[in-house]
Amino acid sequence: MTEQYEFAWHSGLFLLACLALFLVARFTFKFFNNKLNISAELTDKDNTAFYMPYMAYFIAFVMVIGGVMNSGGTNSFEKELYYTLIYGTVGIVVLNLVAFISGKVMHRQVDAWEEIKEGNIAVGILKGASYLSTGIIISGVMLTEVDKPVEGAIFLVSALLLAVIGFIYYNLITPFNIRNEIYSGNMAVAASTAGAQIAFAILIYAGFQIEHATWVDSLISISIDVLGGFILLPLIRLVVDKVFIPKRRITDELINQDIPNLGLGLFEASAYIGGALLFIWCWNL
Repeated sequence: MTEQYEFAWHSGLFLLACLALFLVARFTFKFFNNKLNISAELTDKDNTAFYMPYMAYFIAFVMVIGGVMNSGGTNSFEKELYYTLIYGTVGIVVLNLVAFISGKVMHRQVDAWEEIKEGNIAVGILKGASYLSTGIIISGVMLTEVDKPVEGAIFLVSALLLAVIGFIYYNLITPFNIRNEIYSGNMAVAASTAGAQIAFAILIYAGFQIEHATWVDSLISISIDVLGGFILLPLIRLVVDKVFIPKRRITDELINQDIPNLGLGLFEASAYIGGALLFIWCWNL
């Protein structure tokens, strides 16, 4: 009975800690995006384009906290609660900081938030995918390196660079300019691009979960998973193109018709994510 009481008490404190971190996440988002009138976007304008990244941000927050809470046990309730609060806060700040920097780098030509405020759902999808993929990567780092801040920082920077390379690579293998299509409001292209981003993040996340003797070995493992992504993405696109829609071309469906085929964009995104998961499960048997 005593052990059950202690378990319930500890679980309750962890839940309160997570609720406190939720408030930290909310205020941190506002701090990094202080020009946004969040309440107006959510209710006055009923802005679906804003809901997409805002929803993805909090899912990413949950991923980050999950990575911290499920990291290696310390056999100390007080220490694990401390790790949850401190590293959870660090993870939230890093999530917002990376999103802020990537926004400046990836959206040099336009202000992504201005596009979102004007109702561009495609940009909202891309921004949401950026939050979610970053949250997945941070979660992977926290899950394995939560008590090693130096190694964790090295892993995080390396993983984020690999994610950027993955985005650039995906842009290169598509026969159209992704940014231009998304800025013009093409939700089908935004959906497929989001799937590719999340697939790369899953591959990077998986690389962290294999135990290695040194952090160099871990980086090699992550690089192998990402290389697998470089091979998989064009193959998956080819399979979708030739097997699932043999009488049409993906490019025509996504950009060369009056109304882009959003369903196909979502299907392509699911194929990328499913392919990444299958690669991980087969490679890491």
